[in-house]
Amino acid sequence: MSVLSGKQIESLMQEEKKDSLVITPILDDAQLGPASVDLRLSTEFKVSVQTRSPILGVVEEPVETFFQETYREVGEDFILYPNQLVLASTFEYIRLPQNITGFVITRSSLTRLGLNISSIIQPGFAGTLTLQLSNLGENAIKLRTGMRLVQLVLYNVEEPAMSYRTNSASKYVSDIEPVLSGISKDKDLEMLRKLKQNN
Repeated sequence: MSVLSGKQIESLMQEEKKDSLVITPILDDAQLGPASVDLRLSTEFKVSVQTRSPILGVVEEPVETFFQETYREVGEDFILYPNQLVLASTFEYIRLPQNITGFVITRSSLTRLGLNISSIIQPGFAGTLTLQLSNLGENAIKLRTGMRLVQLVLYNVEEPAMSYRTNSASKYVSDIEPVLSGISKDKDLEMLRKLKQNN
């Protein structure tokens, strides 16, 4: 697996074919770095809130009850508090070809403030990226919608992979807003439930 340079990324985005690389809109040439693309913070947020239920995860209660939606205008501030989990999304829509995978990491200037974001993007993914914002610092962090937040690093996959879009196990396809965890839809959990019932 080799990292794609900024020039390679730009070239792939200009190709006009069915399975080409799409990252749009690119608002500023400065978003393309030597070996990554900066992605911007969008305007919709899902903020984790405490509920009467003591646990979150593989539970019967709908995951929506643990989050509260809030919106900001482009250019408006959003405050991320210590030990807070917030789901946000990228301003950019992304579509990866089947021979490219990606890793998302926080821009280093924001990592130094305590912001922590990391994720993998499977070959064939299409949609906006849901970002898990987590403040590991002691102080609140002020973010601004539309700002460059994360870096997308792209890698060539040596053999074309199964497309994420067409994989029946894929839960996050063609999203255009932050999407809550779909952990309760994992097929292996259903298998485990049946094993438990049979014992």
